[in-house]
Amino acid sequence: MTAKIIRLAVVSNTARQKPDSLFLESTPFMSMCPTCKDSRSQLGYSVRTLVRLLDSNRPIEAYCAICDQSWPIEARERMQLALELEHLRLS
Repeated sequence: MTAKIIRLAVVSNTARQKPDSLFLESTPFMSMCPTCKDSRSQLGYSVRTLVRLLDSNRPIEAYCAICDQSWPIEARERMQLALELEHLRLS
């Protein structure tokens, strides 16, 4: 079985420049739905919120619109997300 690479989707600079953009504070990331086993883009968490949830070891909820299911992301996904956030911070 091969491991699936989960990449942090990056919001474009044009979305960040628009003050009325819904994505102004949201940092998208991917998580695999445990029901349909498909990767789903997750929106709604700011970088600050994600870092706070990771640091305090609190659950980060993901959602699949197709299955209408939510779940806490797995430890492997949390590690990948933390690495991607660190990479963003250093960029």
